[in-house]
Amino acid sequence: MNLLIKNGAVYDPVRQQMENRDIALVDGKIARPDPNKVYRQVIDAQGCVVAPGLIDYHVHYFNHGTENGVNPDANAFCCGITTAVDGGSCGAGGYEFYRRSLVSLSDVRILNYLLVASGGQATDQYPENLDPQYFDEEKIARLFREHPHNLVALKTRISNGIVAPEQAEASLRETIRIAERVGTRVVVHVTDPAIPLDRLADMLRPGDVICHIYQNRGKYTCLDGQGKILEGLWKARKRGVLFDASNGRSNYDLEVCKAAVAQGFTPDIISSDINTSSDFLQPLHSLPRILSKFLDLGMTLEQVLDTVTRIPAGLIGRPDLASMDEETEGDLCILRLKKKPVPYQDINGNSFLGTQVLVPMMTFKGGKCMYCQADFS
Repeated sequence: MNLLIKNGAVYDPVRQQMENRDIALVDGKIARPDPNKVYRQVIDAQGCVVAPGLIDYHVHYFNHGTENGVNPDANAFCCGITTAVDGGSCGAGGYEFYRRSLVSLSDVRILNYLLVASGGQATDQYPENLDPQYFDEEKIARLFREHPHNLVALKTRISNGIVAPEQAEASLRETIRIAERVGTRVVVHVTDPAIPLDRLADMLRPGDVICHIYQNRGKYTCLDGQGKILEGLWKARKRGVLFDASNGRSNYDLEVCKAAVAQGFTPDIISSDINTSSDFLQPLHSLPRILSKFLDLGMTLEQVLDTVTRIPAGLIGRPDLASMDEETEGDLCILRLKKKPVPYQDINGNSFLGTQVLVPMMTFKGGKCMYCQADFS
């Protein structure tokens, strides 16, 4: 399918450049517009941003395989998402089935964190077993060896009610050791952390990720008793540890986030943690709504777009997915920034009224139109 997109503000995350220009999609790739070519359709993107397809770095897409899994294609394309990373729905015990079923059959590109606990996050009724004696190191190593292009991190959850405080550090250290062996990063869920966040962050390596950084459950948050960002988190960031907003339903607090962002502690990654509890509903809703919230908290449009393009593309080893160069993958989205009152709330009862919202107009995967808002184009 050959298409021409005219008059848009094209954002190239690799070059950190926004410019008004035309762009074409030819045979599944980004192409230079050709004035002598007859295109199947000419799309007027006046007043819109044209960007690489968004990457949601933390989702739960194992639909019907876990209790919190949502339909991948139904969630992704209407949100401008062309690539997603499942946030540990599966451990070593269930990964092969997920990979051979939904991952293979979905049109959206799905990569995976492998949960270090073999049982994965199959149910919300009881948690996975994070006792290190039950980690299946050899099977984990084999899966990373056999599927290096799909498995992009080893996931753990260092939270009260999931791992005992007296076992938390040993569990995390063993996860890091296994990740070191297989050559991958660690992603750590820290809602209601079983150990202080600055101590946890000090254990991580450059390139490891803390997700749900703006949570407010339990004794430990990213803020100290005076409401300041923990010094240990600044030090971890300087060493190269990354922080993911990873909204979710129960893993985000508006007031903590406001205080952190006001101090310059902005997220490296903004992901949705989309799941059945809040798919298109408050307090999560969708990735575009979450991105819009951070615009109202003071981040620039370019900064926000980087958190769902350039940064996660590098983490998954696919920097080309953030490129707008000719001959790269034709994964694009067209976004319109609308000025209007937008309500936000969190599970703790906090709320505020935003002023703007990013609305996906069209989404292209491999040059093929996967979504178009009914009143656009």
